[in-house]
Amino acid sequence: MDALNFQSLNMVREELVATIENSARLLEEFVGQQDNAKALQQCIDGIKQIQGILQLIQFRGAAMLSEELFAVANEIAPGNNDHKFERTMEVVSNTFFVLSRYLEYVQQTERKVPVLLVPQINELRKLRGEPAISESHFFQINLSNDLKLPAVEPFKIDKPLPEVVKRLRHMYQVGLLGLIRERQIRSSLAMMRRAMIRLHRITGSDQPIAMLWWLAEQTLDLIPRESMAIVESRKLLFGRIDRVLRMVEEKGESALKAEPPKGLVKELVYLMSLSGSQRESVILVRDTFGISIFPYSDKDLAQERDALNGPSAHTVSSLSRVLQMELANTKKVLENAAQSSSQQIDDIDGFVSTLGKVAEILAIVGLVAPSNTLKEEITRISAWKDRSEGPDSDELGEVANTLLYLESTVQSLETIKLSDEKLEKANTIAQKEVIASSELAQAKRIVIEECEAGISLTKRALTSFSDSNFDTGHIRNIAKTLNTVRGGMLIMSNHRAADILDLCISFVEEVLMDTDPPAALKELLETFADAIISIEYYLDSATSTLHMDDSVLQVAEESMEALGYSLKAEE
Repeated sequence: MDALNFQSLNMVREELVATIENSARLLEEFVGQQDNAKALQQCIDGIKQIQGILQLIQFRGAAMLSEELFAVANEIAPGNNDHKFERTMEVVSNTFFVLSRYLEYVQQTERKVPVLLVPQINELRKLRGEPAISESHFFQINLSNDLKLPAVEPFKIDKPLPEVVKRLRHMYQVGLLGLIRERQIRSSLAMMRRAMIRLHRITGSDQPIAMLWWLAEQTLDLIPRESMAIVESRKLLFGRIDRVLRMVEEKGESALKAEPPKGLVKELVYLMSLSGSQRESVILVRDTFGISIFPYSDKDLAQERDALNGPSAHTVSSLSRVLQMELANTKKVLENAAQSSSQQIDDIDGFVSTLGKVAEILAIVGLVAPSNTLKEEITRISAWKDRSEGPDSDELGEVANTLLYLESTVQSLETIKLSDEKLEKANTIAQKEVIASSELAQAKRIVIEECEAGISLTKRALTSFSDSNFDTGHIRNIAKTLNTVRGGMLIMSNHRAADILDLCISFVEEVLMDTDPPAALKELLETFADAIISIEYYLDSATSTLHMDDSVLQVAEESMEALGYSLKAEE
């Protein structure tokens, strides 16, 4: 962490914010009049001044953001109005906003967290065709120490290494694709982790590349356990690991002796440390590389990212005060009505109009439930206009209670993290639930759930079979269980999956249940488990529309083919 100098920030913040706001205003002026090269140059001069101040007070993250902003601004050409120009203006304008919010955040929390600025820095670099910086860019670490990996039991393979790696890489890629698309995230991470575990067992702990497999496996386990965010930089990280897999697939044994890329090791170590977990693997990594416990976790950063891209504290505070003032005025109107003999509201149209504006604002900032409650009250109050007598005391009291509830809600606005993304996700989920609400869809979902239960039972039985030194008593019923799953797939008209399960049943009956099992049974069992896990992923791919991703089944087919059970042979 950098030494913090908040006193320096306090001294220059007023001038800094004024320069940021003025530069943003000049940019807007240039966008409105693109022949106004003077406004653009003044904007660039302002960015240069911002950059100098941030470097002076040693705010590395903010200084780097301003450097990238300066580089992009210098490439803006007056008179250009294509799609790229519009995108550039959008990113530059948003950068001014993020920079201002970050300085406010630093002053409020009295800590610098430059990693929060990495996404915006990369947006600017993308405009110039520059490679993205890693999430761990501002993380300092000495990787010279040796990480003592836990020993793994040697795993023999009876096929050429490139052939085995090709199949495991395909398994990894299926999970990676799901991760990139943000579908079946838990299952996708599990598939990728399974590939890393298998590679580590094949490689052993003595080969240099094994450290990459182990770190990746641990990180892929921590992400779902600690509810870590799936951000773009992490998708790119796991994509880079796939390139290492390709190298091993192409070069074979010689590639295992290569040192893993330091950038990948650093990024994985950073993510493990950021997880906030106190598991043995995380402690081992921290102790090996001398990493202090982070003052924040990934969950904290996710909340800060939302806050950084949301309304400023000043904006929210101002909005809260306006709403509180409006509600206070409406309460006075109700009090006056309650004290009058007729209990009638003098200007009921104006009263309803005011409440309507408050309801709209509440809905806009995401407070949908309070907004809907207020709208119900507005309907009730509007009906009073057609009555010769005013509302009775109970009715006035109920409206007053609603206003008190709203007042309390509005007061909490300043501590609420407003996130449009969360609202959008909630609406999407609601739409999906409507789509999947038919009786037929419900029946199909029950079939899928039963199939998933059958696969889970099979996995547990296989684990017990392996742990008990291959006692067939543990797997006596799994052929029957798999046949039930196969029946479910036939009901769903998923014939390809049913055919693969038929191969699985044959393998169980002919190999696993054989009284004279082959010598390489442990290795065969691992490959069979790959097929079962692929089928589990396939079942999990059923979305709310019950569509299942058949491409996933190729991993299961390859695993069964490696065992000598091929659909082509059956045909």
